[in-house]
Amino acid sequence: MRRYLLLGLLLTSMAVHAETSLRVGDKVLTIGDTAARVTELMGQPTVRTFLNQPNGGLPNQQLSPGEQWQYAQDGKTVVVTIVNGKVTDFETQYH
Repeated sequence: MRRYLLLGLLLTSMAVHAETSLRVGDKVLTIGDTAARVTELMGQPTVRTFLNQPNGGLPNQQLSPGEQWQYAQDGKTVVVTIVNGKVTDFETQYH
């Protein structure tokens, strides 16, 4: 019984790790990495979109709180969300 519990915990931890990391070649990008690290691993984004404030707009003279960077790779698009200079999310969209 103990063996099955250990196996279940191991599989769960692997699934959680997969959601917080992204393999880029032989390197790994993780939640919390800097925007500079994203550029280092993936280069310049194909598309760069600025995120709006929750109320739908930005006050005068204020920068966007975050960005989404899109990378086209082998029939898929990788979208990296960056807020305050740090990776907060990434998503792979298959075509």
